[in-house]
Amino acid sequence: MRLIDLSDFKREPIENHTSKGNQPKWRIKDMWYKADFMGYESLSEFIVSKLLNKSNVKDYINYELIRIKYDNKEVTGCSSRNFRNKNEMLIPIEKLHRQYFGYGLATTLAKIDSVEKRIDYTVSFLEDKTALKDIGKYFSLMLAIDTFFLNEDRHTNNIAVIRNENTKTFRMAPIFDNGLSLLSDVNDYPIDKDVYSNIKLVKAKPFDTSFDEQLDAAEKLYGCNLKFSFDKADVYALIDSIKGLYDAHIINRVERIILEQMRKYSFLFD
Repeated sequence: MRLIDLSDFKREPIENHTSKGNQPKWRIKDMWYKADFMGYESLSEFIVSKLLNKSNVKDYINYELIRIKYDNKEVTGCSSRNFRNKNEMLIPIEKLHRQYFGYGLATTLAKIDSVEKRIDYTVSFLEDKTALKDIGKYFSLMLAIDTFFLNEDRHTNNIAVIRNENTKTFRMAPIFDNGLSLLSDVNDYPIDKDVYSNIKLVKAKPFDTSFDEQLDAAEKLYGCNLKFSFDKADVYALIDSIKGLYDAHIINRVERIILEQMRKYSFLFD
């Protein structure tokens, strides 16, 4: 893997948007770099992006594995290109809601009594304030991706729109920030614990703690919008390409998770 020495570069500030803390990250020119923090977040980013390449998802961030040197140590990390163009600003939907109403979206969602209504409220709010269309399909797609890869960190600050500051027009952000997928937090999901027991512990966000409840509600409202085109041979080839980059127990666990999710969510495949 390529080694990037970031010892002399200032880290991006920790924004405390996630319930679990933030990976150390840097932005240098047009590139972003993130270092593993709780386990194998970079591996998850890499795996998710490579498998999304074999799907109908058009707008997502591609991640590559690297080694990062900082604070007199070397760790595995990942790199990606900045997805904002000139004069564009990334606005989490939590912040956008606060700008209009004076309080965050998460506070409002907590007061709504059904998963379906929470999703519908969020989609209606975004369509009203951004004039964008098909946001419901975007949410159905995103929640299907999170369900399949067990992304436990899709809170309302990890869903965003991008605003052009010149034209004041919006676009939805690409699918990004999948680091807390595939049981990557080895503190909460220990490597020596049974994979299936760990899977049962993962809680979804932001509309319900159940991935299936979220996905069922979204697909009832906006249809099934995700389709994968990879098969087991593709998974084995991808896993083979990263052997030796992480501990074998981690690699084997990731493989088992993906195969189990393929079995459980076979309807997502062509």
